[in-house]
Amino acid sequence: MRNNIQAIFALVLLLTVSLFAQNMCIELCTPCQNKKDQTCKKVDKRCHCTALLDSISAAQASKEAAFAESINRLSNELLQTCDEKVCARNIAFENGQFKEIKLGSSPVSNKTMQSLYETKFSSTQPEMSRIEPLPPMTEECSGFCGDCPVTDKMLKAKQPKFKDKFCKKIEQSCKCIDYAINKKQLEEQAKADSVAEFDRKLQRIENSSVLAKQIQEHCSNDSACTLTVVFANSEMTALDIQRAKEIVEKKPEPIEAAIVKEKPVEEKTIEEKPVKPQEDATTPSVQKNNIWINYYEANQSSSSQNTEPNKSRSSFFGLALAFEFPESRSFNDIYFYSAPQNYDFGINAGFLFRSYFNEVVSFNIGLNAIYHIAEYEQESFYIQYSTIMAEIPLGFRFGIPLGPLPISPFISTSFHIRKPIYHWIDLEVGRYYSWIEESGDGAAAIDEWEFVPLLGVGLELSRHFAFEFQWYIGSFSIYDGGFHKTYDYGSSWRLKFEAMF
Repeated sequence: MRNNIQAIFALVLLLTVSLFAQNMCIELCTPCQNKKDQTCKKVDKRCHCTALLDSISAAQASKEAAFAESINRLSNELLQTCDEKVCARNIAFENGQFKEIKLGSSPVSNKTMQSLYETKFSSTQPEMSRIEPLPPMTEECSGFCGDCPVTDKMLKAKQPKFKDKFCKKIEQSCKCIDYAINKKQLEEQAKADSVAEFDRKLQRIENSSVLAKQIQEHCSNDSACTLTVVFANSEMTALDIQRAKEIVEKKPEPIEAAIVKEKPVEEKTIEEKPVKPQEDATTPSVQKNNIWINYYEANQSSSSQNTEPNKSRSSFFGLALAFEFPESRSFNDIYFYSAPQNYDFGINAGFLFRSYFNEVVSFNIGLNAIYHIAEYEQESFYIQYSTIMAEIPLGFRFGIPLGPLPISPFISTSFHIRKPIYHWIDLEVGRYYSWIEESGDGAAAIDEWEFVPLLGVGLELSRHFAFEFQWYIGSFSIYDGGFHKTYDYGSSWRLKFEAMF
């Protein structure tokens, strides 16, 4: 028995000396790190400083890495565990590391959580005033404002205004500049809202890491620990952190009574008039943004007030008139390439529909009637013919806006599909000192067609009137199953006038 006691005593003494020696070596090795003097060499020989310091650094690095990983896992769980404005969760730790968020009923009542939130965020900032859209513009004003566009240069001016007299009169009735300013403000507000939403989400993620670190510090030195954490979900901010057993031991009545005692006025206000704060918060915003609406309504004409609002006008219907001066090379299956021209003329009239995609590009389609007459003659050849055709023009126009000016130059490309309906012909051909005469008229065959692509330049006035010069950049016709060149490309042209309503 005596020998056993001596052995145990010797073992304890040995461990105590070993621990004491290790602590002493740490104190001696730390100042001798990266030094080679005689004293440090002796210390290194006895204590093996390099291995000792490396082991300490490795243990510290491992502990820090585990701590960082624990914070990261807890941060991700906090971002996903709450769907309400305020939440309370029991969070368990083991050996100073996050273990789990325990599921189940909330450990804190909703009333207590709400009181904690209001205490933390009692001094909230007032909401910023927002830009409200003006009432939709009338169809009449939409058309006029489209003729008098408001440029970016005008919007940058302190007092934007039109220089054109016509646009000044339109501005007095329709307030085109006010609507342009309101549109730009709404676009900037939408961009700001998008950026703010992105910043809010990013800030919430950053706050979750801070909150996770704050929670873990309460249990960093415990083998097993459970905390009850009340936190704001949107702000990711702790409202209360306590040991789970402390929350259980306390009765909910004294906590609620203390909160009511501290803030009786706020609780009473919330219970009696829950809607009033929201109404008061929105009233200044509405009053500020009603300035544009009141200004518009005060200057709006009585006729436009009774008109139902529509979208901005982008489609027009009108009349088209064209005078053609082609250089014909064939008619049906009769060719007269070298015959001089006495005259060759056509008149084209019909209806036109034009739709604007934006201030630059527009598309048109129509239905026209054409009367074409021509006469060609040389030494042994003479032809005089006329024809009536129906035509469907398809085209695109590319405008060049000139700021506030109502005039816009443009270029265009179009493709005309023509169907001959009726023709008259008088043909005389000399062969072997004799003349062959053929004259007649009749309806065109079903398979007779003409196709003419055109390229043009012109000027447009307020989308209502246009003048255009067009060149034939190709043509071919179908007659009796064959293809024929109809007009000369270089010397055929036409003038076109439009009136849109």
